[in-house]
Amino acid sequence: MDQTRKTEQQIKKRKRLKKILYIVLAIVLILACSGAAYSYYLTKKLENLANHAQKSLVRGDKSNLRAAKVDPVKDNFTILFMGIDARQKGPSRSDALILATFNHKTKKVKLVSIPRDSKVQIIDPTHQRNFGISKITHAHAYGDAENGHGEDFTIATVEHLFNVPVDYYVQVDFDSFVKIINSLGGVDVKVPVKLVTQNSKDQTGKHAIVLEPGWHKLNGEQALAYVRNRKSPGAGGDFGRGRRQMAVIEAMISKATKLSSITKYSQVIDSLNGHFETNLTFGQLLSLRNYAGALHGIKTLQLKGSDDMSTGVYYFKLDDNYLAKISHMLHQQLGLTDSNSTISGDSSSSSINSSSAAAPSSATSSEPSASSSAATSQNP
Repeated sequence: MDQTRKTEQQIKKRKRLKKILYIVLAIVLILACSGAAYSYYLTKKLENLANHAQKSLVRGDKSNLRAAKVDPVKDNFTILFMGIDARQKGPSRSDALILATFNHKTKKVKLVSIPRDSKVQIIDPTHQRNFGISKITHAHAYGDAENGHGEDFTIATVEHLFNVPVDYYVQVDFDSFVKIINSLGGVDVKVPVKLVTQNSKDQTGKHAIVLEPGWHKLNGEQALAYVRNRKSPGAGGDFGRGRRQMAVIEAMISKATKLSSITKYSQVIDSLNGHFETNLTFGQLLSLRNYAGALHGIKTLQLKGSDDMSTGVYYFKLDDNYLAKISHMLHQQLGLTDSNSTISGDSSSSSINSSSAAAPSSATSSEPSASSSAATSQNP
């Protein structure tokens, strides 16, 4: 396979993972509602999933940027959603990162999608090594190579980037997406125009997914095609794709809250088994039901930056002035003052060596240059 085609497939895969990660956020909130509102059987099943998904962080149960541990039931808090590809051999990189902030009083949720190639200071929470400056996607790989602490390194790096505490995390891989939609019995959406999309294996031609205009019940494979397409005539580009993504999320919520879909929850939970890791307890997961209504009005913040090939390796160089604005907005959302935190929010400043760091052997690859629009996450 030539380098150009490999590059195109990598970019398409990363965009798909970001879309799926938004949907996973919806699923987490839906599951919280299911366990709280429905049968004892589902509650116990969700409890079993949460218990098996539990993994403690090296730092303990409190962010170092917090004076005390926060409680999702009564406090403002944050969750870092990490999407990884666990199929590769060796340490895994994070292909999608979304920091979600929850305001207890307003019940509003704000998301920041972090481009995987963002040039940042990698933070080792164990303080054993200096990894210098690298792509934020490599933080997980560095940590994974250090006794399986990928989530710890990623969380510490994101905290340093925004100068905002990361209280909880949810880590998923995406092999189960099609299964989850199928477990709900499909989703009902309106197809605006004829959409012709490559399938989940990136096959086109006779293998492409063709959706005709009108209302349809889509299975998992069709739903994936529905949220991926942006190039079909009349599809609306990234804006149209974002609207269709939200339509799928709303359709999932609608389907999940109907009596007829209750029995499907068991299969949805089964689909997440082995693909779901978190430090949220079962009780904390249930408390997220208070934010289920916020899914219809989620505000997504998008980082700005520019392409950087100054080292011969592609990076997405974040705009530090805009980064500071985003950090301030997150502080306001969480009810914090900018002076509450002790870690610098500059994406590249550090008291230690800031030379570019090479990724672990399994994370190292020829990282091609990409356009700013391809490297930057899109609003849902």
